[in-house]
Amino acid sequence: MEKNKLYGNPFILCIDLELPDSSHVRICQYDKRIVVGGHTYYPFPVHLGELKESNKGELTELPIQISNVAQELIPYIEQYDGLVGQQVELLWVFQNGNSYEVAISDTFQITSCSYDERTISFNLGHYNLLDVLIPQRKVIEQCQWEFKSPECGYTGTDATCGKTLWDCIQKGNEKRFGGFPTIQTNRIYL
Repeated sequence: MEKNKLYGNPFILCIDLELPDSSHVRICQYDKRIVVGGHTYYPFPVHLGELKESNKGELTELPIQISNVAQELIPYIEQYDGLVGQQVELLWVFQNGNSYEVAISDTFQITSCSYDERTISFNLGHYNLLDVLIPQRKVIEQCQWEFKSPECGYTGTDATCGKTLWDCIQKGNEKRFGGFPTIQTNRIYL
């Protein structure tokens, strides 16, 4: 807060709640809507508690309260057991000129929910590390990106991709190749 007073460039909390129907609720703790990473976050009254460490070194759950005056989330909460298990991404962004950039992001899961006519209270917990796929990408020779996706980055006129490094080189897109070309195969190169 002291840094924000000095530099006048505060961090803004953005919340991206993924709903069971794959839609998203994106809100920010700010006085106007902002666009971050191509997604619009709307101003909304939010209070974020503290993530503390127990005396055993374990992280406690993170409490978050969202205004319930409009009751927009109540149908989802009632239909989907309080949204328990849903993914919530917290992003702390800052303004850089005319755009907003992510400084820190962290992903949580809703572990519990309660609400009244004024407030929705969620407790957020980190993912169970035993459920996390490591590494998050397969280590294979072929490109793993979907052709012309943001990860791929190809914007040319070709309609297909062979998912090989050679194909990326031909398209001038080798810097965005999503495979691991040094993986040993049974091929013999001359």
